[in-house]
Amino acid sequence: MSDRPPVWVDGAMVPAEAATVGLQAHSLHYGTAVFDGGRFYRADDGRVAVFRLADHVRRLLVSARSLYMELAHDEDALIEASLAVVAASGRGEGYVRQLAFYGDEAIGIGASNPTRVAIAAWTPRGALGQPLRVRIAGFGHGGGWLPCAKHAGFYGRSFLALREARATGCDDALFLGPDGTLAEATGSTIFAVIDGRLVTPPLSMPILPGITRDTLLRLAEDAGIEAREEPLPRHRALTADELFLANSAAEIRPVIALDGHPIAGPGPITRALSERYRDVVRGRDPRRRGWLAWVGGEG
Repeated sequence: MSDRPPVWVDGAMVPAEAATVGLQAHSLHYGTAVFDGGRFYRADDGRVAVFRLADHVRRLLVSARSLYMELAHDEDALIEASLAVVAASGRGEGYVRQLAFYGDEAIGIGASNPTRVAIAAWTPRGALGQPLRVRIAGFGHGGGWLPCAKHAGFYGRSFLALREARATGCDDALFLGPDGTLAEATGSTIFAVIDGRLVTPPLSMPILPGITRDTLLRLAEDAGIEAREEPLPRHRALTADELFLANSAAEIRPVIALDGHPIAGPGPITRALSERYRDVVRGRDPRRRGWLAWVGGEG
């Protein structure tokens, strides 16, 4: 018997072992799938909440539209299903993912297969806040794709860059944009602290508009930390006071080396934002409780 929790597929909760995909699935052959997802946490009062669930579901729908997908389930249905999956998982902490993909009715690039939707929850690997050694990826990060969408096929580039980084003793890789400045990591937003100011590449770069990115910019404003969205050249990152990566799954991870150059970390602003982030996701900040979707009802 499987110890994996049940998953939601095309409108129904099913055992994990029953959630299979055919070998001719269009998305398996051509990368035509989109996904999103975020963490859920146990608050201090014992209840469980998914952080910024509605924002993740909305971004999934934007991604789906960019791949001409027609989903049979709207935003409210996907939010309700995500909360049901978290509840059925029995976990107080974890990650919930929404996935939309083309099925296996026909094979071929131009096949017009119906869109299927699945939602699953699991416990992510790795310790939160783990310090990282990173390098610049050996290939660029151009604008010839749709950075506003989480297309599964685009993550092949991230896979290669991550493998390249690990083969050279690093933990992650940073992509350079078309102008030669830093864009993003293989699955994270880049933040630097320079002269006491928080700096992150602007959305005019070919980067995903990260939900954790938006969260941290707002938390920096709450804390009175000056934040700027501006190009981040490699040489400025190398001499930054602090450097960190952020995403929903791994939260905030300080960078302690870039291309072999040591960077002090975590620094005071990284620590302050990490603490504020922990408070928000666990419901300790009354100003931001609207970001929490509670399993079992309103907070």
